[in-house]
Amino acid sequence: MIAPFEPGQVKMRGDQRLVSYGTSSYGYDIRCSNEFKIFTNINSAIVDPKNFDANSFVDFRGDVCIIPPNSFALARTVEYFRIPRNVLTICLGKCVTGDTKVMDAETGDYLPIAEWTTARRTAALGPGGWQKARVAARASHGMKPVWRLETESGRHLSATAQHPLLTPQGWRPLKDLAVGDTVASASYVGFFGAAPLVAPERLGQWFREQVVAGEAVRVPGDVFRARRTDLGHFIRSVFGEHPGEGLRGPRQVMEDLHHLASRLGIECVLRSEAEACRLVVREAAARLALGAQANGTDATVPGRAAYAWDPIRVIKALPEAPVYDLEVPGLHNFLANGLVIHNSTYARCGIIVNVTPFEPEWEGHVTLEFSNTSPLPAKIYANEGVAQVIFFEADEPCETSYKDRGGKYQGQQGVTLPKT
Repeated sequence: MIAPFEPGQVKMRGDQRLVSYGTSSYGYDIRCSNEFKIFTNINSAIVDPKNFDANSFVDFRGDVCIIPPNSFALARTVEYFRIPRNVLTICLGKCVTGDTKVMDAETGDYLPIAEWTTARRTAALGPGGWQKARVAARASHGMKPVWRLETESGRHLSATAQHPLLTPQGWRPLKDLAVGDTVASASYVGFFGAAPLVAPERLGQWFREQVVAGEAVRVPGDVFRARRTDLGHFIRSVFGEHPGEGLRGPRQVMEDLHHLASRLGIECVLRSEAEACRLVVREAAARLALGAQANGTDATVPGRAAYAWDPIRVIKALPEAPVYDLEVPGLHNFLANGLVIHNSTYARCGIIVNVTPFEPEWEGHVTLEFSNTSPLPAKIYANEGVAQVIFFEADEPCETSYKDRGGKYQGQQGVTLPKT
């Protein structure tokens, strides 16, 4: 089915680290050969899939291919595939849906990833706990199939099957997780803004009244940018005298309050109730006062862990959705909707790998497209991993295979341009 085939993960060649390739749980990390066609519009041609001009490419062979900014290159896999009649193979990137919220660790803003710009720092897990990590790029990966994961504490994430989350066994892709497995969920993220809130206790009381009356739409933006002391007063007022009874309101409002509570080290659990959610404080009311007592923007709560292991409650498939990823150099992870997630090697550099599905009984070298979405030249390494493909086996063979149809890409070898 795959030749040459590597039964395990190859991460080193001698003392040289590689972008890994080979078998990975249910998938296979494919390699890029050293044959490339680099797009260059020196002829000012129109890119027409029905009449593609081969003169728009420059042929290159070598161990490293440099793709110009905002351009692309074609390549092929080292592996030759022969797909069985009852199997469909697809390539999925590692990314999350655009509504996934990510924290700006400098200002305190809590933004959907689709709205992020690069000149920011976010919360990433490193030695000793959370660190302010530079975001070098945000990549858009188009429409992809996604799955939704929900935890017992009420955290959730919608991501592609390949996106890794932190587990007690290390980084594991979403597709390898099951209900009952645990993932890292933020319990204390001590980053705050520096802006003062005017009368934070009165603001918190007013907002609580809005939630109870069913009139709250969103948490005021100033609250996310508030300094630690003011945020503590606001949260204490929002939860009231009996935080253990919880507060019921719209899901987005409750999720944002959940996030703000975790900045102060206040453990909460979010429960769905019909069309709304209830956010319940897991600890005594005295814990709520903790955030209101400390001054400064980055004070540490003694003895508070950065994250806790949160059991998975639900995993379900969703329709295709626009997906995104962030490049976080060095630590290569970030906090998304309160869960710790990793990046893929090329995606976090702004390089998108596009591969079409391998239909039943198709065979050949796979033609790869590398899109450089960054404003800088990008490197692709030959004979190293570039993307992961996964395999879906049907209960019975398909009625009409790619071979039956006499598909025009059957048996392709080398880098193959579009055909009609």
